[in-house]
Amino acid sequence: MIYGKPTAFEIYDVAKRMRQRDYDEIVCTTYSQNREELAAFLGETWSACETTIGCGTKEDGIIAVLTYVPLRPNVWSFGMFATDDFQKIGAQLTRLIIKRIIGAIEQTGAHRVECQSIEGYEEVHNWLEFLGLKKESLIKGFGRNGENFITFAYVKESVEPVKWAGSGRIENVR
Repeated sequence: MIYGKPTAFEIYDVAKRMRQRDYDEIVCTTYSQNREELAAFLGETWSACETTIGCGTKEDGIIAVLTYVPLRPNVWSFGMFATDDFQKIGAQLTRLIIKRIIGAIEQTGAHRVECQSIEGYEEVHNWLEFLGLKKESLIKGFGRNGENFITFAYVKESVEPVKWAGSGRIENVR
């Protein structure tokens, strides 16, 4: 797997080709009316963030784009979308998140990482729980057409350093 800071065009390109379920989930949380508008919006906004990462293969180029951004002091939000080729990099991307991104967020002093996912997207919900985020709450009518979303979050219980400790577990290092 290759990864790095994507350009606005690379983000746009992946957004144009994103999985239908990812599109359905993201478009209803924006003013965008179609794939073109959504891809332009994501390319512009996500490329401005230093913690946006494009992941893919040398042969296929970028397949997934993820970002993690501070919402307020010590609270971060996580988001991602991918093309139908996600299975080509899914395991490696999961390892990247476990080995690098969890540690990078940990070093900021964060005590909370959260994301919202549309109700019924079980594949993504299971993956978020594998990473250590817990299902926290249902947000009724979060999407512009009344779609319900679920908040997933990891909330740090102590000031001790933490690491990913296996399926769904983030534990203190000591």
